[in-house]
Amino acid sequence: MFSSDQVGVSDLSGFVGIFSMTSKAAEAGIISLLSWTGFLSVNLGIVNLLPIPALDGGRLVFIGYEAITNKKPNKKVENWLHTIVFFLLMGLLVFITYNDILRLIGLK
Repeated sequence: MFSSDQVGVSDLSGFVGIFSMTSKAAEAGIISLLSWTGFLSVNLGIVNLLPIPALDGGRLVFIGYEAITNKKPNKKVENWLHTIVFFLLMGLLVFITYNDILRLIGLK
């Protein structure tokens, strides 16, 4: 599972890459498709729980801060953090989708 091989940004997949891999899993049979769907679901859940603002894990960090300090975080700061990271994530999504399309049409 873990190796010493380097993993780069070009190894990431977005919607297009996931659709392509799902099609291949479906062609391999129902067991492969169900395994792939489970793998994808678990990974999406793990990524969503990362302590990154704009994701559920980021919300949990703010809730934990509130529980530990007994005071609410500054709403303005929290909203700005969520907004900035949201737009950064959307930019990453566009970049990954662009790479997926290039890979799909054979330019990468």
